[in-house]
Amino acid sequence: MFALFSTAETVTFAKGYEFFTPIDIMATFFGFCVLTILAYIRSRNNKGQDHYKYYMRAFLFKLLFTYANAAFYIIFYKGGGDSIAFWDGSVKLNNLFFEKPFAYFDEMWNNYPKEHVRVNFNSITGYPDGRVYEESASFFISKIASVFGFFTFKGYILMSLVFAYIVSNATWRLYEVVIEHKLHSNWHAALAILFIPSLSFWCGGISKDTIMWVCVCYFIVHLNQVISPEKKSSLKNWLVMLICMYVFFRVRSFMLMTVVGPLVFAYSASVGRKKGRKSTNARVIRFLAFTSVAVGILGFFQSSIGSEFLAEAQIIYEDMTTNKSYGDKRYTLGDVSYTPLGMMAAFPMSVVAGFYRPFIWEALSVSLILNGIESLILLYYTYRFFTGPKIAQRIQRIRSNELLIYGLAFAVILAFFAGFTSILFGVLVRFKAPVLPFLVLVLTAHYRPEREEKEAREMEMERRG
Repeated sequence: MFALFSTAETVTFAKGYEFFTPIDIMATFFGFCVLTILAYIRSRNNKGQDHYKYYMRAFLFKLLFTYANAAFYIIFYKGGGDSIAFWDGSVKLNNLFFEKPFAYFDEMWNNYPKEHVRVNFNSITGYPDGRVYEESASFFISKIASVFGFFTFKGYILMSLVFAYIVSNATWRLYEVVIEHKLHSNWHAALAILFIPSLSFWCGGISKDTIMWVCVCYFIVHLNQVISPEKKSSLKNWLVMLICMYVFFRVRSFMLMTVVGPLVFAYSASVGRKKGRKSTNARVIRFLAFTSVAVGILGFFQSSIGSEFLAEAQIIYEDMTTNKSYGDKRYTLGDVSYTPLGMMAAFPMSVVAGFYRPFIWEALSVSLILNGIESLILLYYTYRFFTGPKIAQRIQRIRSNELLIYGLAFAVILAFFAGFTSILFGVLVRFKAPVLPFLVLVLTAHYRPEREEKEAREMEMERRG
């Protein structure tokens, strides 16, 4: 996270921005009204569908935590932090468009080193933060935000609300995919996807986390259309998935492995559900799936990307464990050797950290207490999962459903990356946020009323019939 900026007594960004000018307040209020009306119209138009009773609640829940996220950066970080730096870069790009339109498109399509910033930008447009500009992944977020900056009056809070609206709709699409599979009650599906506080807090404002979560949602929505035995895919599905993969590559390249790696397991489950788990095709697919994963892991560690990842992880670990300016809210994985074997040895503890930490006793502070409570609830669901009746049937249900097996593999991989590289609890809770909904989905897959269970069995028998 970017260093804090020095500020005056008023809530003013270091480069001269004030967040609560009359224009900002009026524009934010107007934007809130427009977005709420749009959400209400959609909810009203679909009131005949039972699950839509959660739509407005989920939308307002997202807005509430987006407001909290904006206040966190404005007040707690005193106008600093990466979110405001991304927004600042978008404002400078908007200024550039009106000053030199061709230069705007030049910046949008190209990645330049830090020294190039004075070629297109000047004292009239203002200069984006050098740390954002020199890191292409960070400035890519500013580029995306600049598109929305043209109709948000360059307001930080209003732009955050627009991002929240986009995320809310992307998350809703994922929720609808989950309930299509009829593996959960509508309430447990809503709890997992729509109402996790830390996910709504970190993946709601102007940030990399938000962009990543939107892409994860749409990738899975369209992937479900491609691999589900009951559906037919179209060019649109493949195009959206490719766009999401491009954004993953530009912002956080390790997310490519996180979303692509579980595909082989999901496809294996899909074939098994269509042909029968004991069919020859299903067995061949399962064998190829595990072989592909093993080859992929070996190839990753042998590649230059894998070597760079390990080297960067070691630098981050040494910096975060020795630099006292980051505070004392951190964890350790023990003696970690930054080699392929060392990485594998740290795998279990990294996944545990990505799933459950900070534990409640590690989160006794204002900024972490919510995460500690969430971890406590996850531990309860985990206990119920492994100690409840019919555990073999629950595991079989996960193995045989493409959405659940994909979600489990996704959660494990992302939890590993988050737990292995974060070290600081403040960083961990952001990176692990997309893990939580899929972990809850897996742990609550057996929570379903008997009526829905019976209907699902009858539908499956009709499909096979």
